[in-house]
Amino acid sequence: MTTAQTSPFNNQSVQSSSMGDAVIAAAITSVLASLIMAAVVMLVFTVFLGKGPIYPVQVIGSAIYGESALIGFNAPAFLAGLVLHVLVGLAWGVVFGIVAAFTRVTTPAKALITGIIVAAVSMIDTYVFVPIVMNALQGVDIWRREVPMFWNWAAHIVFGVSFALYPAVLAKWLNRSR
Repeated sequence: MTTAQTSPFNNQSVQSSSMGDAVIAAAITSVLASLIMAAVVMLVFTVFLGKGPIYPVQVIGSAIYGESALIGFNAPAFLAGLVLHVLVGLAWGVVFGIVAAFTRVTTPAKALITGIIVAAVSMIDTYVFVPIVMNALQGVDIWRREVPMFWNWAAHIVFGVSFALYPAVLAKWLNRSR
């Protein structure tokens, strides 16, 4: 029998009935976390880095569209960047879900800690995968050039912290048919 907490932000636990439930709830949470991360980065670029709010999303889109993605508003680059960002976040959400199922992450505190660990590991994207993709497709790592590493780490930590929402999402998922 599966039980769910009444308040997702207290220390009562939520129990997942299966690996599938954990992965689905984590995938949903990761989309939310990706959007929260994007919103924070857009704010940072506007307030602290003197760029427009859509600039960081267009930097992601520059993997496909190159330097032209960074000139003015480039709708295709913006949309590509948003889709790429959410898809990568979704992949890391699946990783979180597998870890959450095996380690029985059922409280916001455990989800927060696990989320921060997964987010730190996800920085492998910035250090390994993004340079490979950017250099192969564009001849230069536009991401590394345009995004200060401090803010990149900060954004990933925001992504990880957002997984504190996981128990609430899991509870909603488990109660969907009741």
